[in-house]
Amino acid sequence: MGSGAKVGVGVTGALLALVLGLVTLAGGINSSAAAQGDVAVSILGQLQQNECVATGPVATLTAAEASNAETIVAAAEALGAGEQGAQIALMTADTESSLDNLGPESGNAGSLGLFQQQAVAGWGTAAEEQDATDAAGLFIEHLLAVPDWQTIQPWVAAQDVQNSAYSGVPSAANGNSSVIGGNYQADWSLAGTFLATITGLSNAQNCGGENGAEPAGPASQYGLPTGYAIPSDATPAETLAITYAISKLGDAYVWGAAGPDSFDCSGLAMMAWAQAGVTLDHYTGDQINEGTPVDGYAAISPGDLVLIPGSDGTLADPGHVGISIGNGLVLSAVDPQQGVIVQTWANFTAGGLSGIRSLG
Repeated sequence: MGSGAKVGVGVTGALLALVLGLVTLAGGINSSAAAQGDVAVSILGQLQQNECVATGPVATLTAAEASNAETIVAAAEALGAGEQGAQIALMTADTESSLDNLGPESGNAGSLGLFQQQAVAGWGTAAEEQDATDAAGLFIEHLLAVPDWQTIQPWVAAQDVQNSAYSGVPSAANGNSSVIGGNYQADWSLAGTFLATITGLSNAQNCGGENGAEPAGPASQYGLPTGYAIPSDATPAETLAITYAISKLGDAYVWGAAGPDSFDCSGLAMMAWAQAGVTLDHYTGDQINEGTPVDGYAAISPGDLVLIPGSDGTLADPGHVGISIGNGLVLSAVDPQQGVIVQTWANFTAGGLSGIRSLG
């Protein structure tokens, strides 16, 4: 299931959808961009209880802090911010709270939770600010509303969200720093270390992978049979998607990745169809609703998404996705052991078929 990991080790039970009205965004955020993100809908509606959970120790962090860090990474992946967004969120939370879920007893003038937000600034209720999953989702939604957050310096993006005293104008409040987001910059490398550990846990636990995958052809060909050709009835869009996917055979499986040379399952499907101008969410739980449904294998077309339970999903809520490339073959980023390979239809769907979606 690609970037479908949803919750950290400390989150138990089903996650309730957090349906919010339009919020007043913190300083520095472009309100029109936030409107395009439709913050009126459930911010964390994508976080579902039966997705892969990354669990385990993170060096230098307590068990509670590690749980909070894992929750932040899961929320970033689920909401489409990827590793860059996850590291920015980890950096910010580490700076603001040392990854401790601080309450009013901390005496920080009404600032609460991992990101030290206040309800008056449009960051949800006090209860939501002190809920690690809700707070992480709120932060990521605000980050995604910054138009250039992926290209500007990460600490500047964090500052755009947080509107801290580190505005680039030296003052007593910021220790006379002239660096925008300089307080966050100091924790960037450490956040990267945390992220690498949590990503490693997810890969080791086969988040988004598939059990029992076997290549369809010779291992040296990564399962693609000799003489394979894209079916002649493939549309131009399908051809573009399949061509890209085939070019990635042999690339590594990395949970949450979407190229250029490592992918998880939904990341590969997303990037393949992006070549044809089709936008998909980086989340298997959303890809099961993309395009139009296909009524079984007899009606399948090249390029269709094929969704299955995988190692951590169910028939009703698939955890793994592949791309039909015709001739009874499915290509996907399988797991950290095999990477991107081609399987037969029978092998790919041996654990059940959740659905087929046409995008062409």
